[in-house]
Amino acid sequence: MATMSSTTYRTSDLYVAAWLLANAFHLEDVDYADRRRCAFIFHDGADRPQLVREFLQGSATGNVADFVYYLRKAKRLLYSCEQ
Repeated sequence: MATMSSTTYRTSDLYVAAWLLANAFHLEDVDYADRRRCAFIFHDGADRPQLVREFLQGSATGNVADFVYYLRKAKRLLYSCEQ
């Protein structure tokens, strides 16, 4: 699930969140209101739609080590809502 306002982009997709972090998007907050499905809230940018589309289509390119680092970071944030 992903939603957007004029200045933020919200996603509950762990991998999309990690990809955005790896591409220097600023994580504004993590919404833990729904204990079953946390949401990552990013400051939105003009290139975000293309980055997400390329990632979901499997055509994204980037630094794999950065992606893995941010995936681990996003997982830590996600698991902290389960406590």
